[in-house]
Amino acid sequence: MSIFVVFRVTKPEILAPIVEAEFPGNFLKVDEDEWLISAQLTAQEVSERLKIPGGENGSAIIFKMSNYFGRAPSDVWDWIKTKSEEDN
Repeated sequence: MSIFVVFRVTKPEILAPIVEAEFPGNFLKVDEDEWLISAQLTAQEVSERLKIPGGENGSAIIFKMSNYFGRAPSDVWDWIKTKSEEDN
């Protein structure tokens, strides 16, 4: 599966339930306005499912992860590892 980073969300209170509905079991809330999403889609398709292009749900930046490194709680690394190894 591909992992997408959704950040700089301007209306997280609106987007949160949409993330949950569109990607049940395939998202991790990292911060109040940031999510990781696992899906076999493009970044544009993720954006369209979240209704970002038309601005109905505010704005956000979405990109597909190809590599990662940093410091975060172990549950974040565990989620990334598990989801990146899943098949569709």
